[in-house]
Amino acid sequence: MEETWEKPTARRRPVKKVKFTPRFYIVISILIIVVVLTLVLTLVIGNDAGSQLESTIMEGSILADLNRMKVNELGSVMVLEYHTIGEEGRWSRSVENFRKDLQTLYDENYRCISLKDYVTNNIKVPAGYTPVILTFDDSTISQFKYIKEGDKLAIDPNCAVGIMEEFSKQHPDFNMTATFYVLPSLFGQEEYIEAKLKYLVEHGYDIGNHTYNHLQLSNLSNEKAVQEIVMNIQMVRKYLKDYEEKSIALPLGAEPKDPSILTSGKFEDVEYHFLSSLLVGAQPAPSPVDYSFNPMRLPRIQALHPSLDSGRCGSEAWLQYFRENPERRYVSDGDPNVITVPKHMLPRVNQASLGEKKLRTY
Repeated sequence: MEETWEKPTARRRPVKKVKFTPRFYIVISILIIVVVLTLVLTLVIGNDAGSQLESTIMEGSILADLNRMKVNELGSVMVLEYHTIGEEGRWSRSVENFRKDLQTLYDENYRCISLKDYVTNNIKVPAGYTPVILTFDDSTISQFKYIKEGDKLAIDPNCAVGIMEEFSKQHPDFNMTATFYVLPSLFGQEEYIEAKLKYLVEHGYDIGNHTYNHLQLSNLSNEKAVQEIVMNIQMVRKYLKDYEEKSIALPLGAEPKDPSILTSGKFEDVEYHFLSSLLVGAQPAPSPVDYSFNPMRLPRIQALHPSLDSGRCGSEAWLQYFRENPERRYVSDGDPNVITVPKHMLPRVNQASLGEKKLRTY
């Protein structure tokens, strides 16, 4: 009889039941709490770090733009001075050259602002652009002339206003504006005086004081000087009731014996309060936040052909100067509530003039 072989069955070890003590559960609970808190803190800190990184990147981008545009709101501002628009001369600018002036300013990133906005530090031009101020003395007919076109009245396209209005239509972002310092001639054409003055005011131009008789104020008594100023105001108010002139262009650039009468005065119950007083020559004006800024002694630059500019102090000479020295001209950061200047120019900033504006350096 054969024997059969059977594979022995493996013995199974008895399974022991693991029992967890209360201490184990306490430790596990603590570990879970620690892990959850760690995750929460990581998320919070990560968000803050992300925000800080985003802010840092944004600030770096802004600084790069400021450097690229050479922003400098402590730079100089040109206040251009015109008289007659006609044949080129010492006190005259040709029609062709006046048109060229406007185009050059536009092409080289200058934009108009009013004199009032300049002296009150309310400069609003796009980032990377430079403010410029246009002024006209003596209110000659070449500055504003009406002509008849059939039965209609039209502005002469070759007078200053006609040229500026046409340029403004072609380049509305130039923000065309100017101040006209008037005399009793009031642009000639007596029958149109009121219409002209109203047109200017309604189309964004300003009217300024140039005295009544164009007398050199330094040769007059203070009382007579005040009378000259007030008579100009009374003359304008015959046509524009209660109009307030905010600035004066000094005849021949001569100041009165008492310069304080340029700020305010009174004659025959007429009071005036001027924000600024303009000289005749012959250099750019400082930024309104510069320590050297004095709104009652603002220099101007005459629009002058180089052939007549023996002292190289006319408009074309200064335009060339700023081409060669772009860091010297006022360049806006685009934010009227922030004043941005290069760090090395900080000592020149009159911080008392900032008001509620913020100061930024780079």
